[in-house]
Amino acid sequence: MYYIVRLLLMLAVGYVLYKMVWKGEPLFRIKPKQDKRHPQKPLEEMKKDPICGTYIPENQAIKYRDGSETHYFCSDECKNKFRQLQEK
Repeated sequence: MYYIVRLLLMLAVGYVLYKMVWKGEPLFRIKPKQDKRHPQKPLEEMKKDPICGTYIPENQAIKYRDGSETHYFCSDECKNKFRQLQEK
């Protein structure tokens, strides 16, 4: 009986060493705690300005509807340039 317990203990130690050394994986994974007082805000969708190529958050972008399409701009200057290009 003593040899069986000793064998099982050696197998368990061998398995732990195998996981840690050869596989490079942690034995136990610790999940980071989320702060419940300050939950993370979901990321906003970024829109690309068709004139200058700048990415802006959708809620801060200047919107321009052209028929059924909505275009997003970083400034009034880019919006006006786009409108001038559309008129030509």
